[in-house]
Amino acid sequence: MTSIYDFDKLAKLLNSLYLLTGRKITLKDSDFNNVITSNTACEFCRLIQSTPFGYEKCLACDTEALAYAKRQNKAYLYRCHAGLMEAAVPVMEKGRLLAYLMYGQILDESPLEEQWARIKRQCAWHEDLPALRVAFYRLDQLEQKTLQAYADVLSVCASYIWLHEYVKQSEPTESQMIASYIDKNYTRPLTLGVISTELGIGKTKLCETARNSFSCSVQQLIRQRRVEAAKELMAEGDLPISQIAEAVGIGDSNYFVKVFKAATGYTPLRYKKLLQSAARDAGPEAATRGERPNNLYEMEKGEESHGNDL
Repeated sequence: MTSIYDFDKLAKLLNSLYLLTGRKITLKDSDFNNVITSNTACEFCRLIQSTPFGYEKCLACDTEALAYAKRQNKAYLYRCHAGLMEAAVPVMEKGRLLAYLMYGQILDESPLEEQWARIKRQCAWHEDLPALRVAFYRLDQLEQKTLQAYADVLSVCASYIWLHEYVKQSEPTESQMIASYIDKNYTRPLTLGVISTELGIGKTKLCETARNSFSCSVQQLIRQRRVEAAKELMAEGDLPISQIAEAVGIGDSNYFVKVFKAATGYTPLRYKKLLQSAARDAGPEAATRGERPNNLYEMEKGEESHGNDL
């Protein structure tokens, strides 16, 4: 699915909410990426996120909260890793996730000294606790019932966003379905029959779409993805060629060598040596500039020898 956002209407809505509440409100996509926000982060959060460690903790905390809100299909009010109160609200359409709304950066109604003591322990890793303390005491403090009221209002806004199609999803094209399917399943043994059944696209239509959209066959698309994945594995570690072949969905090492050489012009072993040499010479382009012969299509001739497995 491809998400389509009405940015003008979303910006107006989020800015209106900010004017009413004074709270930063963010819309995130279904993959937890920021789409639009009503204001910048508060000083406390900027300090936390000023270090890679703090930023990663914020990202992990948000991701966990959003995933939980999706599972519950309702607003989730929680305390973040740095001790502040936040809320995550899923924007749903008939059980399908469209986006998330988030607000927070607020203190609850418990005594401030108690909250700071807890935050000081949780954020002991931070290199500037005095500055963090100053920013902490500038944060707003709200009663639990007010925090919940904000979450309830955002839940209504989430329904409004869906109802008025501020966020909507377009159905993927058949070519997008094929590309996405291969990207997710290339490690499996694949046949045209399996792909056709799981995508609900006839074999003839499947082949026509691949030719028209990618100028190659379904088999070639799968091989291309497997070769790219194999190259990534070679760059990341020192796995034996046989294990790399299995990891990318090719059980026959000899066939893998043939496929890889057809795509790159090199045997897997030679390609690995080029990568290692390039790393030593600090010239990664040396490993990738090699001639890429146009003989990938020649692999079609050998398909029968490997049965129906693509």
